[in-house]
Amino acid sequence: MKKVSKGLFLASVAIGFGIADALIILANVRTRTAYPQAGLTLMAASVVPMLYGAIFMLILWYKSWAAIQDGHARTTPTKAIVLLFIPLFNIYMIFQTVWGLSKDFNAYFQRHHISAARLPERLFLAFCVLCGASMIPKVGLVFLAVNYVVALIMVSALCDAINAVAGKPPMTS
Repeated sequence: MKKVSKGLFLASVAIGFGIADALIILANVRTRTAYPQAGLTLMAASVVPMLYGAIFMLILWYKSWAAIQDGHARTTPTKAIVLLFIPLFNIYMIFQTVWGLSKDFNAYFQRHHISAARLPERLFLAFCVLCGASMIPKVGLVFLAVNYVVALIMVSALCDAINAVAGKPPMTS
């Protein structure tokens, strides 16, 4: 496993989700005014930066799962990502892919006696919950903004975790 560029992943997620979130918030303001069509246009425009940020997030999750494949991980990198695209099942799978990742990474650190900062499991759980909560009408925008910050902290922690195990061959037991 190679090291990952923390700057690249943080910047890509920050820019992609930052622009998309700003457009979504602005779109919600516009749809409540006399310009509902402008709100819909802004919402449509948020798709491109959202995809950009999401692609980098998916790549990071894939690399994270790949870094801890020693026979004890709850899933493979491919399953973790692919199963997120199954409607309704993805509600369950986000918890396995994200929150489960933090748990499995911490267990990997412990099993292999790697002295690195543990991933904040509650923060990863919060990300999962906030993803769903951000879809609640009206208050969802607040959760969306909070989740933006949570996502950046999560990306930073994942990059550090991957880099802590990079270059070390996975030991199977």
